[in-house]
Order: sequence, then C-alpha cells, then structure tokens
Amino acid sequence: MAPYTMKVYTSKLCSQMHNPGFEILGGAEHHFYESPERREVIAGYLAQHPESFEITEEFSDFGEGPIRRVHKKELLEFLETAYEEWVKEDGHPNGVLPATVNHHKLARYGKQLSSSCHARAGEFIFDMSAVITKDTYKAAWNAAQITLTATQELARLAENYQNAGGEGKDHPPGVYTLVRPPGHHAQSDLCGGYCYLNNLAIAAQWLIDESVKAGKPKKVAVLDIDYHHGNGTQEMFYSVSNPLYTSLHSALDYPYFSGSAEEKGEGEGLGFNVNIPLPQATTDDEYVEALKKLIKDHVVPYKPDYIVVSLGVDTFVDDPIAGFLVTTDGYPKIGDVIRRIGVPTLFVQEGGYCIEKLGVNVGGILEGYLGKRT
Repeated sequence: MAPYTMKVYTSKLCSQMHNPGFEILGGAEHHFYESPERREVIAGYLAQHPESFEITEEFSDFGEGPIRRVHKKELLEFLETAYEEWVKEDGHPNGVLPATVNHHKLARYGKQLSSSCHARAGEFIFDMSAVITKDTYKAAWNAAQITLTATQELARLAENYQNAGGEGKDHPPGVYTLVRPPGHHAQSDLCGGYCYLNNLAIAAQWLIDESVKAGKPKKVAVLDIDYHHGNGTQEMFYSVSNPLYTSLHSALDYPYFSGSAEEKGEGEGLGFNVNIPLPQATTDDEYVEALKKLIKDHVVPYKPDYIVVSLGVDTFVDDPIAGFLVTTDGYPKIGDVIRRIGVPTLFVQEGGYCIEKLGVNVGGILEGYLGKRT
C-alpha cells in the first residue's frame, strides 16, 4: 500500500446548518435530498481509514473578497437577508422559494423592480430545490471558507511538489474539501440545484489570483465529474481562458438548458469550455473511457498547474435523482485516471444522494487518486 495520505477539510457546521424540511421535486413536496447526513456518512467512511485520510475541522475566514471575485454583491446581499424578509412577508417558514422566476420572455419591455422578497426570490433563485433557510447563507459562507482553507493547503503542497523536482511524480498531492451546501450550479448572480455559493469557482479563481500576485501565474483546469452539468462554473468562466472548464455529465437532464457540446466559450474563452454530454445508462467502462479521452484531448494539452475537481458521485447506479450505471467498483478507477494526470488536485464535494453508498463511493475516488485502490 502506498504511503500517501490526503488531507480532508470539513466541519461539523456543515451538518448543523441548512436543513430545509422539503423541496419541490416533480411537482410535489419531497424530502430534501441534499441533507446533512451526506456529510456525516462521507466523514464517517474517511474516519475509518486513517491510513489514507487526515481529517481537520479547523479553517480560516478569508472574508468576502475571494467570494466577490466570482459572485455579484446583489446575490450575497439577497442570501444574507432573504429568510428574515420572507418570514416578515408571511412566507412559509420552511424557507424561501420562488413563486415565479424572472424568465427572459417576461422582460421584453423592461424590468419591473420590486423590493418584495417574493419577487426577489424569482430574481436570484432559478429552481425549487435551492431553499433558503435562516442559516443557509452562513452555511454557504462556511463551505466557501473551508474550501479556501483547503485550497491554500494545496498551493503549499504544490510548491513543495514542484521544488522536489518531480520526486513522487506518480503521486501528486491532493486535498479534499468535504462541504455542503455544494456549489457548481450557483452562477455569479443565481442560486439553484442545492447551490448558493460556487465553492469550486471561488477556489479556482483564488489559485489564479494568488499566483499572479506572487509573480508566477498558474493555469487551472476544472474537471466536473458530477452527473449534472455545472452551469454555474461554466457561466462564471465562459469568457476567459484560465481556468479551462471541462465537464462529463448527462445529456438532456437537469439543469436542462446548459451543457451542450456546442457551448465552447466566447471571446478569450472560446475553446476553453468543453462539455461532453453522455447518454443515460452510461456504464463504468464507458465513463472511464470518456474521462480518459477528455483528459487526453483537452486537459493534458492545456498544461495546467492545478486540477480542481467538482466531485459528484450522483453518477452512481442507485442514485435517486440520476440515470447513469456507474458502480462502486468504478470510482477507484476514476480517481486513478485523475491521478495519472500528474498535477496537484483539489477535490470539492458536489452531488451524490444514495446515502447507503455515498461514503464508499467518494472514498473510492480519493483512494484511487492516492493509488491505494484501482
């Protein structure tokens, strides 16, 4: 067994905050899939394997600056105040959800501005799963700060790795941030899909900004392996060439209106947005081969200094809101493929809703990256 371990950044606060009683799914009230239990079962699995994972619950507060690099202040202000205003307006105490959304076909003759939280919910929330409770903003804030703390550690490890002159090339450093709520559906001024602040985008931009400040600009490649397309991360970086955004996801599934192969970026970003939609019922072997091809054709030629992974395991065969056929045995293979890129990697937790297998599936990717399972 290889003598490598991975540092895991998390906090019990990720389980103690943000627990809506229900979401609206398929037109009906449904229990909230993105539950605190998700964090608990993953942490529980990792804690059973101290030979592979070093878990820390300490994190720093980097303030609003890094968040504002990718999110607009209007969204942050809404998230911070929405629940209190909602309750004052007799909104349901479960949390803020839009009764109507600011659809582009409604705004042909100008915009009707309203200070009502019911109206503003339709400005800043695009679906019925991004429920905002009294502590959602603080939970999302903590998730972003934990992710930034993990990112800072990765930058330190990467510098040591580079200074070692390639020693341990088969085992590039990796860091995992186990946080909730997730982030890759959150856009610069929209939340949805259980996501409020885009943890991965905040981390990627921080890596870029800090390297520029140090006079050593670095390139970042985003690898989104969640079942659902990361519309938020794509929107934030669609017109820039750094980071590179790449995604393997289900074709014609949620969020429905993004993720086609024709979406290739614009301006400076043209050619630096790569979507690979996969068919329903994609199997282990089909997924791994698609991932290898994506990396060979797009990630490796980009020559990134860092890889940042949107780690979703809702690709699992028994996930309740997905449709791939990836098995528990497939996840170590996915981690191994990412390891072979040979670049320092940050894993940021996104989706995955089969509670019974969530820990072992996430652990499988991370152990595959460590070279301990294939």
